[in-house]
Amino acid sequence: MKTRIRLSAAITVSGLVLLAACGGGGSDAKGGDDLKGQSLVFTNYGGESLKAAQKGWLDPYSKKTGVKFATDSPTDPAKIKAMVDSGRTTWDLVDSDIAVGQSNCGKLFEKRPADFDMSQIDPKYVTDDCGVPIIGQAVALVYNKKLYGDNPPTATTDYMDTKKFPGKRIFWNYPTGTVEPLLMADGVEPDAMYPLDWDRVGSIFDKLGKDAVPVPQLAGLGQAMESGDFGMCLCYLGRVKGAIENGADVGIVWDKTYVAWDGLYAVKGSKSPKAQMDFLQYIATTKGQAGFSNYLPYGLTTTGDAPVKEDAKPYLPSFNEDKINEMYTYDVDYWGKNIEADTEKWN
Repeated sequence: MKTRIRLSAAITVSGLVLLAACGGGGSDAKGGDDLKGQSLVFTNYGGESLKAAQKGWLDPYSKKTGVKFATDSPTDPAKIKAMVDSGRTTWDLVDSDIAVGQSNCGKLFEKRPADFDMSQIDPKYVTDDCGVPIIGQAVALVYNKKLYGDNPPTATTDYMDTKKFPGKRIFWNYPTGTVEPLLMADGVEPDAMYPLDWDRVGSIFDKLGKDAVPVPQLAGLGQAMESGDFGMCLCYLGRVKGAIENGADVGIVWDKTYVAWDGLYAVKGSKSPKAQMDFLQYIATTKGQAGFSNYLPYGLTTTGDAPVKEDAKPYLPSFNEDKINEMYTYDVDYWGKNIEADTEKWN
């Protein structure tokens, strides 16, 4: 493996191993009369991810505690700010970009109480005093097998070659988790990624021209893959499995791979604060987190251990190390300081 891995503030390949079965540690959900009658609204980025959260997290917790759930998507920082500023919070728990969480900890999101138990969370994922780290993710080049036939792309930089590999280039219309993969497709080395070169980002779109197709919602990338109306995608690999199961004929080029993780946050102003924080505590355990990974191949952020499902291995960096030449990692400190300014640049 020729991988050069940034370890400064980040996850290693082994940290993305999928813990698909429940193992190690208990869920600390309390249940009982103190949560009776409480309800919560859970929000994430939608699609298969919301289904996985419902089946793997919400349903088991509701069964254990009696807390009722409603769901919404996609996560939208502007909506969260509007809720909190107006005093009308309707989203209680949100799966969010950790840079948004870090920069708004104590402002839009509640801080974890002093007695909150984070002992099962791997410390390298903890970036603020509010959220609980969740779902390790990987982004790599995904391509349309039918379109390219016997001449498929073999390198991530093929994403930029629209002459040899014609077709739409799709990507999520959101800066974090998209700018870095675009730059790595343009040949930027891991150690030169930050600070982000926005002039180069502009030049990428100049090169791609009309073939650059931003997708407004993360769930839409899976739908686009299933439709077959694209050439290549810089996609979250956890969603590729579901797309393939729904009929997408796609392949993965691991060559250059980007890794990151999310956080689960308690929005300020909840009408059910006890249930809100108790659910966070539940997700701060291996047993609590593991349910999600039974439905989508994302890694956990806990220190516990459990078997990996065979059908998840094709989508996890830990089981494809021999194919990865360079690993890129989300820079928490950079994005925490620049999320608002760089989102403006992206927009």
